[in-house]
Amino acid sequence: MKYKVAEDIKIVCTLLDITFSKLAEKLNVSRSTVLRIVKKETYPSDLFLESFYSFAYRNNVRPILLNSLKTQFAFDQYDKVLFHGAKSSIDGDIDLQHSRNDIDVGVGFYLGESYEQAASYIFSNKKASIYVFDARKLDALKIKEFSVSLEWMLMVSYYREYLKEYENSKIIKRIISEINSVDVVIAPIADNDMYETMSQFARGDITDLQAISALSASNLGKQHVLKSELACKNIVVVDRLYLCALEREAIESKRRESAQIAMDKASISIKSFRRQGKYVEELLK
Repeated sequence: MKYKVAEDIKIVCTLLDITFSKLAEKLNVSRSTVLRIVKKETYPSDLFLESFYSFAYRNNVRPILLNSLKTQFAFDQYDKVLFHGAKSSIDGDIDLQHSRNDIDVGVGFYLGESYEQAASYIFSNKKASIYVFDARKLDALKIKEFSVSLEWMLMVSYYREYLKEYENSKIIKRIISEINSVDVVIAPIADNDMYETMSQFARGDITDLQAISALSASNLGKQHVLKSELACKNIVVVDRLYLCALEREAIESKRRESAQIAMDKASISIKSFRRQGKYVEELLK
């Protein structure tokens, strides 16, 4: 899916109360260039895309920036909207062929519940973009949902290959069997800092209570992971949102700040629950 640049130009000009001519002047292009794009007679170059969306990001002084506004449009139009951060573009139908097994819920198509959530994982890629999906039909499928819990931690640790020596544990086998029997898994998002905590638990350095308390410090929201081809066929892409360089820089700064706060909270949690709970070998032996 291409960016809906024509529609975005109209939105930005309306928000800023400027004409197409004034926009062309600001972007240092001809009025005819802007008009051809608005009329969909031509699709803009990469240079125009970056110039236009950077202009929108710098000058949209209203409380809601363009991508946030379009996200709200999507929520207003559909009962359920999910987001996928892509490092470049998605070509063809949604499927499970390009997914890795050694991530949080194994092979699957990963979607977030918010625009910010999806953007925070792909902002470092210059060609990154956010895809918006109408996900209403997923509710009719088989779903397994996790909270920040021992089951969730064991699941992620298993797929991240921290628990290889315990892969024949009854608990692990039951969790994986349940996951393999559903179309969608809904679970808290884990990031790189969380993986270190899970690794500590898997090594036997901290207890389950210490680990879960520390993991609770990072409230990153939930991800919806499509685990079957049926699930993939029941979502529809409705928009693609452009991430300009200025926005990617802002996301990186906010991400660093949030990560440091979460790390500090996790450290305090581990100390607070010292010698409480059970170690991995006690749980999975």
